[in-house]
Amino acid sequence: MMGTPRRRADAMRMQSCPHCGADNSVRRERCYRCQHPLAPITPRPQAPERPAAASRWEALEPLRGRRRPARGADSSPGPSAPAPTARSPRRSTPVLRQGLSHVRRMTIFFRELHTMLRAGAPVAQACRELSLRAPAGLRPVAREMAEAAARGERVSGVMQRHPGLFQPWHIGVMRAAEAGGFLPDAVEQIALAYETEWGTRSALRLRLFFALFFGLPAILLVLPAILALRQPIPEAGWDLQLMLKAIWSYFATVSLPIGAGVVGLVVIWQALSAFTWFQALQQRLVIRLPIIGRLARAAALERYTAALGLLLRGGLSPGEAAEEAAMAAGNIELTPVLMRVAPALREGVPLARALAETRAFDQDTLSLAATGETAGSLPEMLARAAGYYRLDNEVRRKTFVRVAGVTIGLVWMCAAGAVFLLGVRTYFDFVFRAAEWMLE
Repeated sequence: MMGTPRRRADAMRMQSCPHCGADNSVRRERCYRCQHPLAPITPRPQAPERPAAASRWEALEPLRGRRRPARGADSSPGPSAPAPTARSPRRSTPVLRQGLSHVRRMTIFFRELHTMLRAGAPVAQACRELSLRAPAGLRPVAREMAEAAARGERVSGVMQRHPGLFQPWHIGVMRAAEAGGFLPDAVEQIALAYETEWGTRSALRLRLFFALFFGLPAILLVLPAILALRQPIPEAGWDLQLMLKAIWSYFATVSLPIGAGVVGLVVIWQALSAFTWFQALQQRLVIRLPIIGRLARAAALERYTAALGLLLRGGLSPGEAAEEAAMAAGNIELTPVLMRVAPALREGVPLARALAETRAFDQDTLSLAATGETAGSLPEMLARAAGYYRLDNEVRRKTFVRVAGVTIGLVWMCAAGAVFLLGVRTYFDFVFRAAEWMLE
């Protein structure tokens, strides 16, 4: 137990291959890219201690409730031990909700970083190049990442200082990549996630644009005229001034409040989405929905299985690999459940059995894990399971876009049809009342 923090700290250190320049974990003996032998590195005399698994997750998602004590720690310190300093709870920092332009910039940023890393450029050089040509707003961050990589520090630490740009699962994936030496694959995974998000949000935004910016204003402009015709006919009859006055009255009392309410709901949603507690509430609610929940679950399990397979291929022990992979899942509902796999693996429980106890994986994934353990090809089987989750995620995402488009169209047609029927009924009713008024 006393050597575990040092082994973890050594696993997070990186070394550059003298042949191709790729970054590898210090625990690897051969480069993962060119397979040339690496020079042995003397471990650091002092390594910073890392918090326990639950505390690491709470460091990224602070609103996880009460903090658990570290594994193996005594709840009551001895008389000679100093009392721990009480730290104030971490508050969620408001961050503005990012739009499609931000998603596009992040997609370009990670795709360019992945291209340079895949070409063999060291992390410091790749980030230095990005600081010159990256999209606006990301160049200072790329410069910080280049300086940290040049000093031998972790790039994920720089990302953690910018919660408005990087999500918690981004940091988890990068931590796992730095531990296993597969940084290009991790950057590609983040770039693919942004590209998928860009495609989904673009399709939904196009449908919502026509419904909200063309359909809703048309309904709010026609509705006051319909309501004005439903009023009783004055004794002196209708004239243009009275008709305009009635229409303006209904526009001010009906149309404007409805439009202001829709705009207010959008603004309130954007404001609440800037807080960590609301984002956590969104994840807990979304994962329980029929279609979106399965989509979010498949995306989180894909990141978990892919990171776990790559970490095991990178030479980490099963317990450490499972802990890093759980952080890479990045789902506030699933990550605490996946954290239970690491202690079970440290106790000698088979991976398939530990995954089955979480009740988060399907039978096909458990079968692949069991076969990989038996045949000695666990990283390959986990990569295959991640591919299945990726395909399932793509199919469900396309289904979600179609269902959302049909739902938006049906809501618009129902609203427009109701207004049309109300207008037709009001028109004929007004004609009959006008004929009676003329006869009188």
